[in-house]
Amino acid sequence: MHEAAITTSMLAAVTAAAREQGAVRITRINLAFGREAGVVPDCVRHYFDVLKPGTPAEGAELVFREVPLVLRCPRCGSEFSDLADICACNAGALVISGREMVVESIEVEEAD
Repeated sequence: MHEAAITTSMLAAVTAAAREQGAVRITRINLAFGREAGVVPDCVRHYFDVLKPGTPAEGAELVFREVPLVLRCPRCGSEFSDLADICACNAGALVISGREMVVESIEVEEAD
């Protein structure tokens, strides 16, 4: 259910950004989300469809790009994509990517 709050915040942010740039309509929102972000894209899409009527994003397309999980050993710097592949240092793992959800870009129509 946290996807509702995430989608509400995302829609507010892109609407504000579009207005600051003088755009009248948002046509596309490009999102990057990590494989381990705990976000279900279909739920975000559902809430977006519920929330966007009456906003500058009413006709916008929502596009997702999955970001793979990348972990790094804090001792030797080796990178891996699964805890099962952890290096021989056995020093744990730092998450480099794969937990984020970021608006990468928006496409807009500007006022005439």
